[in-house]
Amino acid sequence: MDAVIEWPVAERVRTVLARGASGTVEAGLLRRPLRSARVRDDGVVVLVVDAGGPGHDARGADTEAFPVGLSVSVEVVDTVCTGRCRRTGVRPSFDLGGGAARGGAACGDGCAVARGVVSIAGIITAGSPARRRSALRLHQLRPLEVGYLSAAGAHAVPAAELSASAVDPIGVDEQEWLRRLGADPGLAHRLAAGAGHPAPEPEPRIVGLDCRGLDLEVGPSDAVFRDLVRIGFAQVCRAAEDVRRELAALSV
Repeated sequence: MDAVIEWPVAERVRTVLARGASGTVEAGLLRRPLRSARVRDDGVVVLVVDAGGPGHDARGADTEAFPVGLSVSVEVVDTVCTGRCRRTGVRPSFDLGGGAARGGAACGDGCAVARGVVSIAGIITAGSPARRRSALRLHQLRPLEVGYLSAAGAHAVPAAELSASAVDPIGVDEQEWLRRLGADPGLAHRLAAGAGHPAPEPEPRIVGLDCRGLDLEVGPSDAVFRDLVRIGFAQVCRAAEDVRRELAALSV
């Protein structure tokens, strides 16, 4: 698992959830796929849960797996595709029926990079009614405990701090940025040289990008663990043009 460097944890958690990252929801022995979880400004977390499988009868009637008042735990892995797999676009991880989307297979270990795990424990306060031909259900969760576990350690995030944090305008599109930057094989080498890791550094690659900088992975390609180099931007970027200027200045 790669460390997250110089990113406020509450902002990181809210940005990860704003991407529509998937995960799991659990209550006792009951476990359901989580298709997305987003934090509203009032602190409520809106969950899109796949209610199919056990708890969903043969006629499609919802048996209300997560009723109001139930305590649940949510887990979302903070992972992104770095572009090495050369996928051409972002696909949803599920279709309207709640099943896995065709062509939506996850990246392999050589492409995907995991930064940490978001965990949320709370109480269900509302849920959507059953709908025909769809296993997806909306649930509102009042978070009681929020955490982020990474190589840098375990972090507790107060619920009030999470709702007050802004979504990183660059980090929320990190997936698309990494795929775009990965299409220029020379960029990572130029950035590595500027950071003091000149050629012939084997296969450096950009594995992270946010409004404050980027993360570059360097070291032998056959190493179990490669070094992660943080390259900070001269300013906090708020738009795509700001990022392009920073990258141009760093890769000269």
